[in-house]
Amino acid sequence: MHSRNSSHEDTGDRIRFRTACGRAIQVGQLTLGGASPPARRVSFAISASGYGEDGTWAGLTAGEARRLAAALLTCADACEDTGAR
Repeated sequence: MHSRNSSHEDTGDRIRFRTACGRAIQVGQLTLGGASPPARRVSFAISASGYGEDGTWAGLTAGEARRLAAALLTCADACEDTGAR
């Protein structure tokens, strides 16, 4: 499902989109070294809105929430596919 009010960019292991409220959301994969095998995690970032607010929240439309859920599941599957936890 795609929201009409937000743009979407999928660049390999990162999925980015902008919400109707002006937040940029990025979901990706994070590899933490040091362990064997390295630990893989799903990363999630929300930018500032551009309205003088910090990047700690976002109001999502139903379509944006579905896209976020799909992005999180895609990255979680990729982390599990490697067998690392």
